[in-house]
Amino acid sequence: MKFIQKFVLFFFYVIFCSTYGQEEAKIWEKFTGKISNTEIPTLFDYSYAGYKLGEIGIPKRHKNLKNFNVMDFGAIPNDSISDQKAIQAAINAAEKNKGGVVFFPKGEFLVNVKPTKTNPIRISQSNIILKGSGLGKSGTIIHMKNHMLKRSPEEPEWKVSYMFNFLSTKKEKTQTSITKNANEGNFSIEVKNISIFKDAKFVQLEMPYNIKVVKESLQGKEPRNHWEKIKEKGVTFIENHEIKSIDGNKIILKDPLVNNININYNWQAKPFYLLENVGVEDIYFKANFKDTFKHHKNYIHDNAWSIIAMQRVANSWVRRCKFSNITGAVSINNSYASSILMLLVNGNSGHKLTNVTQSTRVLTGLILDKTNSGQWHGAAMSHKTSGSVIWRVKTPKQGWDSHADIPKNNLVDLYEGAKMTSHGGFYKNEPHHLKGLTLWNYKRIGNPKENYNFWNLSGRGMYWGFSVVNPTVVGLHGSKTTVKKENIGYLESLGSKVFPESLYEAQLNYRLGKTPKWICKTLKEWKKIQKKNNI
Repeated sequence: MKFIQKFVLFFFYVIFCSTYGQEEAKIWEKFTGKISNTEIPTLFDYSYAGYKLGEIGIPKRHKNLKNFNVMDFGAIPNDSISDQKAIQAAINAAEKNKGGVVFFPKGEFLVNVKPTKTNPIRISQSNIILKGSGLGKSGTIIHMKNHMLKRSPEEPEWKVSYMFNFLSTKKEKTQTSITKNANEGNFSIEVKNISIFKDAKFVQLEMPYNIKVVKESLQGKEPRNHWEKIKEKGVTFIENHEIKSIDGNKIILKDPLVNNININYNWQAKPFYLLENVGVEDIYFKANFKDTFKHHKNYIHDNAWSIIAMQRVANSWVRRCKFSNITGAVSINNSYASSILMLLVNGNSGHKLTNVTQSTRVLTGLILDKTNSGQWHGAAMSHKTSGSVIWRVKTPKQGWDSHADIPKNNLVDLYEGAKMTSHGGFYKNEPHHLKGLTLWNYKRIGNPKENYNFWNLSGRGMYWGFSVVNPTVVGLHGSKTTVKKENIGYLESLGSKVFPESLYEAQLNYRLGKTPKWICKTLKEWKKIQKKNNI
């Protein structure tokens, strides 16, 4: 009976919120229990990605938060004087109030006008929303006049600060051992010292680097001889969760485990203190990166015109924003259950589109890259990120990116790109992805590609192409593409789309028994934004 109810609900999802007409994927039929076939792998459940684990939408309004208008703190739009101190003052007042909407009226506000040192705008408390009056030219414009500076001459190019920084400053002081094995998909762990979680809402689980785990992690693949980290240190796994309840020494989680936990590998658990309910929305961020981009030329090309960085956040977001002439739009690091949605990026091309690192259950979706040559790296998930999704993103001159350092169990869903990938990452940190990478209905619009190899073992220099452990590739279509099948974990419907059109949406529907309202509403809103901006 339960299966019939889910089938009926899924039928309504198909009619009202998706596109029907493609052949149903066999791997999807196995996931739903329609068929049983041991030769077909079981899909990871990616449906927990996003704000509040995808179950509800980001609030339309923030009724319970007081408004802090930046003009009340000295910001004056449409003049030539910096508004940065006023913006920071409004944020500080909202933080003193223990939350608030920092509101930007219509007009252009200036930041980083004449910097003499690294001076980002900082947000370090929960419940702070930066809200503008729309992403169009007649809405709110935040104009970053000059690029960020290095903190010191020795600072690496890729660590130069973003303009807006959200960061929880409360650190974890203690951790405890996990005392019982658990499987991927389980909703609980048992720990030695439960008392350290008395006031904790979130937990971080970590398996320290372990050389013994490399062989099983590579699933029979041979590592390249110059992969120093994995050969010398091994692999590490990190995943973040919200605590649902505590029962004795057992922690019950709101979402399932991403990894199998083997206590012989010294898994640890610790309280994880994150900012919650922080966001940026309805703002046009304008910068002035005008050079012809050259990869790793210097810190200016790498990172100095980057806009929003969120570190250690949960149930947070960036949505309905526009970015022009930037090196990077949005970065989310060491975070959980958050969303990047509805971004337009145009102007001169730079280094990065969006990047998610060392995070769990993050959704990156509904993004269009209209820059002149495409951001060098498209939407990205890397550096131990797991259970996360890139959804309905278009980079017509580039591809998606996995920036190495062993992410695991992530989905690229309905991506449209000129390349299979725009992968990067330091070769010493490869492979680019461990098990559980699924490419679903990926549309290539570039030149034809023959014998794409997900695991090259030779090449020029130290960069030998993408390295993914046995990916699942379903519905790869568009420009003619062939792959080396021996390095694919599972391949289905090469050359044509499959049903369901979006795996993320379908799994969310299947898990909840219905499609949450925010999916259809957000898709409709995204269409309106593109139409209003003549796209």
